[in-house]
Amino acid sequence: MSDYLTWSNGFYLLGLILAGVATLMSAKYRIVMKEVGDVVKTLEQANKDNKVTKAEKEKIMKEILDVLKAVISLKWKIF
Repeated sequence: MSDYLTWSNGFYLLGLILAGVATLMSAKYRIVMKEVGDVVKTLEQANKDNKVTKAEKEKIMKEILDVLKAVISLKWKIF
């Protein structure tokens, strides 16, 4: 039994547990991260010509509101 209870096996087990927790966390926040990615894409498209029009500002604001909606629904499941 002492062959299995070593420091290296303990660190390996700890790494597996952390990887599992990270996987669960990423699955939980996947929607929020997708919405943040959409905001970044919209900002990149708006800043291509270094001028942001009113329509582009409205589109950026809509994307930011989508992120807020995703965060709120994650916490309270309202929407």
